[in-house]
Amino acid sequence: MATKTRISSVLALLGLVVGTTALPAEAAAPIPVQILSLTDLHGYLSETENLTIAGPAGTQQVGGAGYLKAHLDRLRKPNSFLIGSGDQFSGWPDYTQAFANEPTIEVLNAFGMDFDVAGNHEFDREFPFLRRMTTGACYGKPGFDSCFKDSTGRNFHGTDYAYHAANIVDPRTKRPVLPPYWIAKAGSQRIGFIGLGFPGTPTETLSIEGSGFEFQGLVDAANRAAAELKAQGVNAIVVSMHEGGQQGGLYDECKNPTGPIFDAARAMSPDIDVILGGHWHTAFNCMIPDPNGVPRPVLEASNHGRVLGEVNLELDPATSDVIRSKTTAANHAVTKDVTPDPGIQKIVKYWMDKWTARQQEPLTKLDRDLDFARTAESRTGNLVADLYKAEADGDFALVPADLGIDVIAAGLEAGTVTYGEAWPVAGISPITTLSMKGSTVEAVLEQQWIPPAYGCSRLSTLATSANFRYTYDLGRPVGDRVDPAKVLINGKPLQLDRTYRVTTSAAMPLHGTQYGYPGFQQYSALDRAPRMGQEVFLNYLRTHPLLKAPDLGRVTAIPGTPPPADGPFGPLTLLPQNEMTATATSQGSAAYSASAAIDGSCTTMWHSNWSPHAPLPQYITLDLKTPRAIEALVYTPRQDADVPNGRISSYDVQTSTDGTTFTSVTKGSWDGTVDAKIARFPAGTTARYVRLVGLAGGADYAAATELNIALAPAS
Repeated sequence: MATKTRISSVLALLGLVVGTTALPAEAAAPIPVQILSLTDLHGYLSETENLTIAGPAGTQQVGGAGYLKAHLDRLRKPNSFLIGSGDQFSGWPDYTQAFANEPTIEVLNAFGMDFDVAGNHEFDREFPFLRRMTTGACYGKPGFDSCFKDSTGRNFHGTDYAYHAANIVDPRTKRPVLPPYWIAKAGSQRIGFIGLGFPGTPTETLSIEGSGFEFQGLVDAANRAAAELKAQGVNAIVVSMHEGGQQGGLYDECKNPTGPIFDAARAMSPDIDVILGGHWHTAFNCMIPDPNGVPRPVLEASNHGRVLGEVNLELDPATSDVIRSKTTAANHAVTKDVTPDPGIQKIVKYWMDKWTARQQEPLTKLDRDLDFARTAESRTGNLVADLYKAEADGDFALVPADLGIDVIAAGLEAGTVTYGEAWPVAGISPITTLSMKGSTVEAVLEQQWIPPAYGCSRLSTLATSANFRYTYDLGRPVGDRVDPAKVLINGKPLQLDRTYRVTTSAAMPLHGTQYGYPGFQQYSALDRAPRMGQEVFLNYLRTHPLLKAPDLGRVTAIPGTPPPADGPFGPLTLLPQNEMTATATSQGSAAYSASAAIDGSCTTMWHSNWSPHAPLPQYITLDLKTPRAIEALVYTPRQDADVPNGRISSYDVQTSTDGTTFTSVTKGSWDGTVDAKIARFPAGTTARYVRLVGLAGGADYAAATELNIALAPAS
């Protein structure tokens, strides 16, 4: 056969006729392309994280970078691309955060990551930090803050891939500040990958203000980038965005999908063939029609390396178009029934061992205990507030002490302080400075106390810098305990009509209402300091080998008993929450269990499940332990003003005496505000069990910050 072919070729070159019938050319085969999707890894590299996911056969143990690489290798085909949808390197595991997220980059490079998107967490430390993650530039003190030796002994060199976002632009030029797309070769053809950042990045607590960039909408930016790719002759186009949605099925299903990614998918240009999502920490595998009615895959691959997404395409070799009818997609659980990749295991072990050793490194010697309290002045709070002020140079600092690991979480004992002991003291919340009126400052001080009628009572505290001192009177009513004349700034009384520069945590201007400080959201001219609280704290200890704890005395309390207050619903006799228990039809996680709705805290809540999404109706049931004569149910909705998900707008309250048979006693609607709500019962209602059914709520969820039972008078 080969000899005949060569002879025919020679005759053809001589101009002789080989045959009288022309044979049709054999059609070229379609070009296969595989897209593997990874999102929201957040530095979760260790297999010891005990991650799970609900699968067809029950709960599966998943996760770990070694297992993720093994699944990648098992799935990879010709023309394969590993595409990220953002939030890979910035997150919370100590063993990655303590080394400036460099362990995650070493692992992603070893994975062979081809493309990633700038999600909101890529802006946790502002744009220069994202740049250094790609270039390998050092910041702070090398070997302490950044630029650590990797598992091979080499210096950190940054990513082997780029970050993209077509919708993050310079507000002056309207040009993207990152590459909007990447064009890759797939066989004889090309394929384009468009990146889209999270539009809400400037409103995220860690990435607040988004470094001054403009975060545009998804659809317009994607369509603009797709048109540019088409003009360059690129006809196969993939969008990877840091935005997502939810559905009610397992990780490889698509039941009742809702959310912004699906809204965007229905509107984006038909020239786009695949849409990958992230940010929501959910998993789905959907086929959503484009504006022409042609289905295309819309996929999100969960979070923390629990799921790996896969889309298989076939390109027409003549036109480079995607043959849509040949497209398939799947989500794969990163199970532990495979042999983990030994190279990745070695990298992870190196950084885990390095973290263990680093915790033992001494930082300073402390002259006395650095005590900490959430509800009173403490030396830890005073030191952190002083460091906030010094870093941002505001007029004074007011730092919330009851927000936990994001701001202040612990104290220190006298003596030698190690890195590991100091690590959790000050959190990663960005330091911000706001312009606030003196009258607003007074209101913020008053908001340290929340009246019980609000649905949850709280005595909080604001740590103050050394130049800010005040006195409060516990004998006065809540809301009238601070005399402005006894609030001193550099020894001078607070002026109510003056504007001050107040330094605080970024959580306050964004979510002050959620945390009981709505006054902090009445500000102007926000500036973010370049370093986070934890970084400032650790470096202060490192540079002060002999540390003197600050004195107390910045806050003075006048003792007394306040007059009783009725609250917004008139006089109510609330059943103590410790005399009841709570259960619910679903919960988002252990931190969002039913018990969080009866713990007296305004900063915790019960929330129905979001992964997988548990559609409404969902309900929470209170067991009062014994039959009670009941006047009303008091409902405190989710408090973060910017996140309405779960605020119940249509409800049914049911009661029971045996916990089995329930009867509706009152139905109605509530507005969408954060204010406490009340559902009054018919006179003579007696029950042991009270059930709140959320019939409708924000984003099809139900949530409750607090629930209280108002007992009937004289009961």
